[in-house]
Amino acid sequence: MAVNAPGIELRAAALFDVDPELAEALDERQLADARLRAIVPVAELAAGPWPAAHHRTATAHPVAIMVVEGIVLRELLLAGSTATELLGPGDIVDFTGVEDALLPADVRWSVPDAARIMVLDDRLLAILRAWPGVARVLLSRAVQRERRLATHRAIAQLPRVDLRLLAFFGHLGERWGRVTPTGVLLPLHLTHETLGRLIGARRPTVSLALKDLAAGNMLERREDGAWLLRYEALHSLGAHEAIAAGWHPAEVRRVEAAANEPAARAHERDPLEAADIAALRARIESLRAAHATCISRTATVIARSRALRGPGRAQRGREAA
Repeated sequence: MAVNAPGIELRAAALFDVDPELAEALDERQLADARLRAIVPVAELAAGPWPAAHHRTATAHPVAIMVVEGIVLRELLLAGSTATELLGPGDIVDFTGVEDALLPADVRWSVPDAARIMVLDDRLLAILRAWPGVARVLLSRAVQRERRLATHRAIAQLPRVDLRLLAFFGHLGERWGRVTPTGVLLPLHLTHETLGRLIGARRPTVSLALKDLAAGNMLERREDGAWLLRYEALHSLGAHEAIAAGWHPAEVRRVEAAANEPAARAHERDPLEAADIAALRARIESLRAAHATCISRTATVIARSRALRGPGRAQRGREAA
């Protein structure tokens, strides 16, 4: 039975027919029973923008979606910039929007070509209780996506855009690439604008970097729109140090309110060194001097204004008399 809502259609489908990999944890007897009982909502998405909000309201208590076929783009709009993520078969992702009261952001979805998704809602709970092996596969997929996101974040931190491009195409090649005699072929139509959103760079910078990479026979775009990553490019990525010189671990500590800090812990605070105290005093003196200069300039402007307006007022007083 299909569930209709504005611009969308959800149809009921047998989970293990839609995603046969999930059935690998079941024996033949369990699978015969599961095909009749494990029913999930599935949607066929046409190319173009996808109004995810319609699917959120078309089913009870939706938790996430899983891409079954095709590619779905998730784009986060923040402070005038857009960060893009490619989602492919097996990817599980929340689609309820951004819940951050202090950070105004928005999520937009689009489909380059036709795609199929599965909506994971409360019906999944009964499936997991009956066949726990399904949970193991779904959890593994969620972990794999987190690993890819961690790699994606590291790629966006690379200092040069050309390195980001090579690393990103190598990252995509592991999942979507085809091995050829000359390199890894990626049959994905990715514009310069989209690549910039994927690696955290502006389109003009991406275009210049792609031109240099093509001239160096590292990465090129074929006439059919696919990308060819040469094996030499992968070798160049491996030539860099695994751990950069001067690397140090990150440090994040919560700042506790001083009023709530126990007196017994006061001695644990890091003491200010003499150089820090001298720098603070120098900064205070600099601010005092700047403040005094500002006051002096303001007083001069006020006195000059009074002097200019004084004769005019006296003249207007005599005329009125």
